[in-house]
Amino acid sequence: MSNEIVITAKSLTKHFGETEALRNLSFEIPHGVSGLIGPNGAGKTTTIKILLGLIKPDGGEARVFGFDSWKESLNVRRETGFLPEKTAFYEHMSGFDYLTLIAKLRGLQNPRNEANQVFSLIELEKGTQGRRVREYSAGMRQRLGLAQALLGLPKLVILDEPTSNLDPLGRIQFLEIIGKLSKEADVSFLISSHILPELEKVCSYVVLMDKGSALKTGSLSQLLETGVSAFKIKVQPLTKFVTLLKRERYVTNLWVDSGFVHVVVSDVEDFRRRLPVLVLEAQASLEELEAEGKSLESFFKKSIGG
Repeated sequence: MSNEIVITAKSLTKHFGETEALRNLSFEIPHGVSGLIGPNGAGKTTTIKILLGLIKPDGGEARVFGFDSWKESLNVRRETGFLPEKTAFYEHMSGFDYLTLIAKLRGLQNPRNEANQVFSLIELEKGTQGRRVREYSAGMRQRLGLAQALLGLPKLVILDEPTSNLDPLGRIQFLEIIGKLSKEADVSFLISSHILPELEKVCSYVVLMDKGSALKTGSLSQLLETGVSAFKIKVQPLTKFVTLLKRERYVTNLWVDSGFVHVVVSDVEDFRRRLPVLVLEAQASLEELEAEGKSLESFFKKSIGG
């Protein structure tokens, strides 16, 4: 992965009325494929709109390839493609005619060649270029949206929940295209998504947002290797055991999901030593104990809690 910094956010703040959408948000994103993750309401879409120069921050600054996202927004958009969460097309047009029109609006030379080029990049089957967009499946429409974002072959493409409406096979194929474009066309991607297992397959860098701030940032491999340990526990009965476990000093996070207690600890030895004592004290039986794996999903849960 190149050391080139593609995106920089410094102390970004943004309010919508009394709602604080961003709170002193700061991060850097390098060249490559990066993920922007966080729970609903974390401020991800607001961040994307600020990066693209679509809304003005109340404080701080955002830069893309060194350009100020608000003051030099035209320069930013010349270097950046964007696929929003909800796409909108001219349904009566063919896919090819639609991309040709968008290429003209972007001021690209030889719009028909540009449309042909991006059609080959997104790997849509033959015969789809001449079909009307209204006849496209959900997967084809999403690829068409990616093709639109790739017109002119920008240096950066930002994708907001690009696979949320696709079936599992469609998600896999879509992400394979992104990985291929990153390697062969040297395009950087910033992907905002809730589908973490798929995101983990293509991302090399992650920004985890929560409540308008960057909670954790770094390379995916470093984030999964560092930090505290997590365990999944099944005990019966549950209530008193959870109450006792919450009081333990080494417990940094705890939540209950589908009958399991998920606990994040700062000291594994203390946890293992105290667990039988707590089970006995709660007059419960320990049915299952499992160390949680190192995955983006488990990292997310450990960081956010549940």
